[in-house]
Amino acid sequence: MKSLPYTIALLFCGLIIVSMAAKGHSTDTDESVQKWEQLAWSKIQDEYKGASFSDYAYMGRTEVNDQQTKDVFRVTVRQKDDTFSVRAEVYFHPVTNHMISINVFRL
Repeated sequence: MKSLPYTIALLFCGLIIVSMAAKGHSTDTDESVQKWEQLAWSKIQDEYKGASFSDYAYMGRTEVNDQQTKDVFRVTVRQKDDTFSVRAEVYFHPVTNHMISINVFRL
């Protein structure tokens, strides 16, 4: 019976540690997404000069393999009388965070 308060205190400390670790990880992920988003946006603007853009969205992250992770972004492009979606895929190394490539293509 004396060990019950000790067990409860230990579980509480464990929950605090886990929640702190999860919060730290999500902040790192958000910063990483912002970094790749800026690069994708620049590449899209270079590909479609003079166009207007709307509905910019982050579609998600996929682990391609141990050496590559992919972040995907989508935007609607209006160029002259044509409106279409464009997808940007940013590939980077998940450990070093070095960019491998950016692919932009019309959907």
